[in-house]
Amino acid sequence: MRILYLGDIVGEKTIEVLRQNLDTIKSENRINLVLVNAENVTQGKGLSEKHYKQLKQLGIAGMSMGNHTFSKSEIKNYINDATIARPANLGTSYGKDILYIQYNDKRIAVVNMLGRVYTYTPLDDPFKTMDKLLDRIDADYILVDFHGDATSEKKAFFFNFAGKVDAILGSHTHTQTADEQVFDNTCFITDMGMCGAFDSILGDDKDMVIQRFKTGMFEPLKCATGNEYMLNGVILDFGLKNTITRFNKKYILNEK
Repeated sequence: MRILYLGDIVGEKTIEVLRQNLDTIKSENRINLVLVNAENVTQGKGLSEKHYKQLKQLGIAGMSMGNHTFSKSEIKNYINDATIARPANLGTSYGKDILYIQYNDKRIAVVNMLGRVYTYTPLDDPFKTMDKLLDRIDADYILVDFHGDATSEKKAFFFNFAGKVDAILGSHTHTQTADEQVFDNTCFITDMGMCGAFDSILGDDKDMVIQRFKTGMFEPLKCATGNEYMLNGVILDFGLKNTITRFNKKYILNEK
């Protein structure tokens, strides 16, 4: 089985970039299933129902989230029935702590976890939470999107659960790392990177971010615009021997 997992999608225009290119990407890379991190889609924070439906129309099989899961409160109205894995170590009854996806005769479990280092949100221990989930999960393949800041926390989580899951994929920093590896048949990368405007700072308007640093005034940011976009993620091959390959390409947005 070959899965394309795309890192944090930043901004609504990136949906159009996917609409124009995803079918070709799937065909060229013989992709069976596409998963994405969707926590930054709507105005850079959260996921509206409109944009969730647009991603589903593109054939996205499942989505994971992160610290902005509930930044758009309307998600509470649809998340229970959505193909979304919300952070399992958040203290909420909304949504799924395990997302199951069926592909032919294979059952895939997607888990989303939030890191606690440099995080100011009250969270359950991701290690203890994962131990409890493993007692419940019934699937052929298990993928974990670990959404966090600290590289050490992600790497510790990886080595702790290597051999117990098929992939642990970092997200949140919006910068793809070059440390993909497989240990005990578990695929890992510290961060998958982001999908968004290339001429940006982590997907946001670069001038607005620069002003934040220069003035200390934390005014709301806007997603960057332009016509050059990058899509970052990983391609996972699952079988007797699991493999991981970085995916990173630039695309021109053809605006109509």
